[in-house]
Amino acid sequence: RILFALICPHPLHMMVTWILLGQVPFSLEDPDYKGLELDLIVLCEKHGKPSERLVAFEGTMTGRRFLACAEPEGQNCGFVQWVDEQWPPTMENALLKLWSMVEESKSARVNDNLQSALTIHQLTEEKNKLDADYDKLVKDVHQLVDFQQDRVVDFSYLQSAVTYQHQCRAELVAG
Repeated sequence: RILFALICPHPLHMMVTWILLGQVPFSLEDPDYKGLELDLIVLCEKHGKPSERLVAFEGTMTGRRFLACAEPEGQNCGFVQWVDEQWPPTMENALLKLWSMVEESKSARVNDNLQSALTIHQLTEEKNKLDADYDKLVKDVHQLVDFQQDRVVDFSYLQSAVTYQHQCRAELVAG
């Protein structure tokens, strides 16, 4: 998967070319090392254009400077030439441990987010049920109030009928 080709050593350090078939390592912006490489004139092997300066931000390559195909994603051929030598094994082990810690942290955050989403879903379901219960309760109270008003009307009618009967009886007795 990886083709190694040794380039003539640069006066300051050895350069190793890695052509990762279609894959350039993730990188981060470094204001001191960015843009197109015009000093060394390292051309992308496929496109024949100047390569781009990048700093790796992936696995044991983190922090290493490299040159890569400057074409945008989708057109990028995956050309990579390392500027910095490979890290010593102790540094690589430390980087692996740090990346492992990052992945564990991300995994824990994902689990926390999933748990929060589940709790939010359960609370939303409970709120919807409480809203439905509240709406039913309001409807029942309105029915009771309407029934009570009907009873008051019926009671008023009965009261006026009783009063009328008392008046009629009083007139019959007086009369």
